[in-house]
Amino acid sequence: MESIVSYNVSNPLLIDKISSIVFWRRSANYTESTVFLPNNICGFGFTLLGDLLVKNKTDFQIMPKYGTRNTLMKPSEIKTSGDFLNISVRLTIPNGLSLFTKIPMNVVYEEDATSLYDIFTNQEINDLVDSLEEATNDEKKIKVLELFLVSKLIVCQPPLYSAIINKIHATKGQCNVAQMAAFFSVSERTIHRLFNKFVGVNPINYINLIKFRTFLQHSSNPNNHLLSVAIDTGYYDQSHFIKHFKAFSTQTPSQFFENNSSEKVSDFYNL
Repeated sequence: MESIVSYNVSNPLLIDKISSIVFWRRSANYTESTVFLPNNICGFGFTLLGDLLVKNKTDFQIMPKYGTRNTLMKPSEIKTSGDFLNISVRLTIPNGLSLFTKIPMNVVYEEDATSLYDIFTNQEINDLVDSLEEATNDEKKIKVLELFLVSKLIVCQPPLYSAIINKIHATKGQCNVAQMAAFFSVSERTIHRLFNKFVGVNPINYINLIKFRTFLQHSSNPNNHLLSVAIDTGYYDQSHFIKHFKAFSTQTPSQFFENNSSEKVSDFYNL
């Protein structure tokens, strides 16, 4: 049995920064693995029961109980063990963990997974987890999380960075770094520096991710021809489309859809 429930935050200081707080539960007899495709919406999470495991080249590795993962670049095959509860903070800004720490995101995401103990103090995380475990229902746990997040809210992204992100989303990834630099009258180097600090991946990869996610949203209609959708979403030819799709899913589009791989994609990110 699996349950994924999403809640909105109520604190006015967080409403424009956090899209939702998600409670993900699985019973111990849930043994199937699922796939998380690259996305830009999840920041960090707390596994209060069981373990979260991510497949590497040969086997599954246990993730930090309280941590963050770079979900922008490649898919992940996920399993859970035991009665499982994870609370994840989804952020409106890509890798919005940068709102709560001065550590650059390209440093945070040097590894596939980073413990929150490496970002905040041990005492802060231990006190937070104790309070989450003592809270008797989801609503009380959310209040605990909100108080913590407000207390750590120390960094506001520069208006230029927010404007660039908004422009990429408005064009659904049908843009490039040179166009962004010309539009905002800045150098391409400035844009790359902003993305290193606040996102942790370069802007080219982020633009490609948004284009990929846009394609997935439009390809969910079985009546749509994949190549036609790809052209409509900004891929200029078939080889370009296949190369980018494979980079984000490890499969060609035909393999992904013909092998029903899309059915194995987790609902956690609401494709």
